[in-house]
Amino acid sequence: MKRIFAIMIIGSLLAACSTDNEPESNLNMLATGLWNLNGIVTTYTDTAGNSEEVNIFDLPECPECLKDDQIEIFSRGEYQILLGDDLCNNNVQIFKFQHSGLWQFTHDEKGIILNPGSPDSVLMEIVTLNKTELTLTYYDTIPQILFSNDTSVHAITVLYMHE
Repeated sequence: MKRIFAIMIIGSLLAACSTDNEPESNLNMLATGLWNLNGIVTTYTDTAGNSEEVNIFDLPECPECLKDDQIEIFSRGEYQILLGDDLCNNNVQIFKFQHSGLWQFTHDEKGIILNPGSPDSVLMEIVTLNKTELTLTYYDTIPQILFSNDTSVHAITVLYMHE
């Protein structure tokens, strides 16, 4: 009887310890409230053909209206982009994301798809995801309002910080 009781106690302790060491799920880290847009990194090619990686937020061409944008990702498979008080061109978004829609993880949870199955779907690789940082990369053209001379497709990395 003592042996059974000892085994039950040891089993309970092992079970309690294992839950403390388990990493938090991607879903729990994503769906934790508002994420503040903190930067947009891409490759910029100037008129002379020189390319460099830049954070659009650091450029004078970057509209201030981007800097107060947020995204909220809900565990029920929906997302919402909040444009903030400073609106770009009367509520027209510079990047091609819908203001709200559905999302899902890729099969390996290393990416998310905004609006899966629709012509407006966007596949985004999760570069960083923890309780305070979310970094997503996708491929698209740079909005002409930022770089009027570049219509090629680039990797665009979107940096978010948790509120």
